[in-house]
Amino acid sequence: MRARRTLLATALVSIYFAIGATSAIASEPASTTLYETITAQEAIDLSLVIPETTTAGYKSLEVQVTGASTPDTFKSILFCKSLDGTVHWDNICPDLANVSAQTALESARTRSSLPTYTPLSDPKNSTGRAIIAFAVLTLVMGAGALASSKISTTSSAGANQPGYMAQLSRGGVLVAGTQLGRGDRAEIWRRPTSKKIDGFFTRTGKQISGVSPLATRILSDGNYLRSLFGPFALVIYPISIALGWVATRSLHQEALPPSLVFILLMMTIGVIDSFAGLLTAAAFIISVIATGHLTSLNAGLTVMGVSLLAFSPTLLAGAFRPFRRAVWDFTSLWERATDYLLASVLTGWVVQQIILGLPGLAGLRLPLTIHAREIALWAVGLVILRFAAEDLSLKFFPQRLSDLEPEYRARTISQQVFATIFKVAIFGVIAGKFVGFSPELFIGIALFALPLGMGIFEDKFPKSAAIQKWMPTGIIEMLVMTLAGFLLAAAVQHRYPSARNYVLISFVVLSIPGFILKILALFGEDGAEDWKITKFGQNAYRVLGVLALGVLIWIILSGLLVSNNV
Repeated sequence: MRARRTLLATALVSIYFAIGATSAIASEPASTTLYETITAQEAIDLSLVIPETTTAGYKSLEVQVTGASTPDTFKSILFCKSLDGTVHWDNICPDLANVSAQTALESARTRSSLPTYTPLSDPKNSTGRAIIAFAVLTLVMGAGALASSKISTTSSAGANQPGYMAQLSRGGVLVAGTQLGRGDRAEIWRRPTSKKIDGFFTRTGKQISGVSPLATRILSDGNYLRSLFGPFALVIYPISIALGWVATRSLHQEALPPSLVFILLMMTIGVIDSFAGLLTAAAFIISVIATGHLTSLNAGLTVMGVSLLAFSPTLLAGAFRPFRRAVWDFTSLWERATDYLLASVLTGWVVQQIILGLPGLAGLRLPLTIHAREIALWAVGLVILRFAAEDLSLKFFPQRLSDLEPEYRARTISQQVFATIFKVAIFGVIAGKFVGFSPELFIGIALFALPLGMGIFEDKFPKSAAIQKWMPTGIIEMLVMTLAGFLLAAAVQHRYPSARNYVLISFVVLSIPGFILKILALFGEDGAEDWKITKFGQNAYRVLGVLALGVLIWIILSGLLVSNNV
């Protein structure tokens, strides 16, 4: 085709589409003889025009070349049209290759039919998810397991606002003012059935709080729902169990994530009530175990990762920001708007990373990762709706919310030790899947475990009001951890270009900022004066919060830490 410029005036172009190439993900070009590819400029010179109605996919073009001294010849040129409508004359369309691979993944129904995946082979994404994980762990552990069950007040005057519950510093106990909400006066709450149901949840929550405050938090998560609907709220529990069983049936009980529809339904149930989500997860796990498909550590971790999606989004959102906040002035309104925005965005981001991290747990490439962004957006919407429902229940049922909140018992030293060992073991197993059995794994586990162990004796440490006053919290803490992790990871990559060494060393280095912040938090004095209570502090806090949120959103959308696929 080197002489095609001299034959330009007599070239007759016709489009020939290979059989089966009409699909947007057709992976095989026409079975004709390839002449050669051409550049975009040469296509313009030859007046090659591809109709806009041409579907995306791999295509072929048949060109008839005529000349005064040469017989007519037909030559085939291969090209492709990408999903965004761009014609590539070099026949390279990366998005079509990705879609083709994704289609193959989505058609797989057994673990043996899926390709393997090793986190060490994907150092950038593995390290990026480690940065996010350490940032979230530091923020959530600092917030405490009870954060989302409290009513937040933004000033000391808030505790005296009539008709609203106020947060006390001891054990998350909630008290209410004398004014009742409109819904509190309904006669239905005084019926024996309602009292028995309410009493069951509050008594059970109190009994298990000494062993696991998190279990009490999950059990009482539906308090707002029971305040709104009373006994009718219980209907969600049999539905959640049935959903978990049907989800595994759709996979023939394989230890794999179910389809997108089931994942979205499981998350919806869990955001409505994390205890219902836990029942869904339990039904899912029991069904896999009962049918003999939990045959390896990878299979077990896959099921565990899927189960987290069923009940953790609510816990994450509540740890990021309080679910309930009384609003009576501009400051409290600003905080409430921040609650909605921060909790939803951060929860959606973390959910996306859980989805994209599932292949590392499973040791397999999973089709669910294709939909990570859609699932994250669904989580964002669910969290916003959950916050709105909490506001509704707080407005109309403040006294019922107070009555339904269980009292938390103090835990013994032995119970705290057992809980710490359990957390460290879970962390070690999951981290081991990403960095392997190595000295770096044990160093990272030690840096994670030490602040937890010291926290058992937190009241024995000397306290400093200055540390508590200037410690970064909330979104500022999240941003500090994320940026510190990014800079440290960049420095490690420069020093250790080998992919394996980069991941291993990064795992240790990235755990250091969280380790330092958690150790410093042990010396913070509860009730210390907050720098944000002054007029200047309030304005500075708002400006810094907006800037920090903007930077975090930029990090999320830019893919600076992780890409949006595996």
